[in-house]
Amino acid sequence: MKKFVLSLIALLMLASCADIASVIVEDELQRGLKNGQTNQKRTKADDKKLTKQEEALKKEGKCPVCKGMGKTPDGQYICETCKGTGKYEETNNKQE
Repeated sequence: MKKFVLSLIALLMLASCADIASVIVEDELQRGLKNGQTNQKRTKADDKKLTKQEEALKKEGKCPVCKGMGKTPDGQYICETCKGTGKYEETNNKQE
């Protein structure tokens, strides 16, 4: 009988610890998501910097999307803009 009671108490304690742990984990996930959303705001200075970098890459003849690599940063996919060449080609997007 003592073993049963001790087992039951241990089980109840573990269950309450699991509830506390899940609340802590959920809170940390929410906080991380909230921080990720606030860090995604770009300023005008950031936009200017990106535009300047893109123009420099275009002058060098490199694709501004993949920065002349021809692939995504992880190397798994081919850049759709330059079709994997890494070269920048000016296109005429005006439709007549």
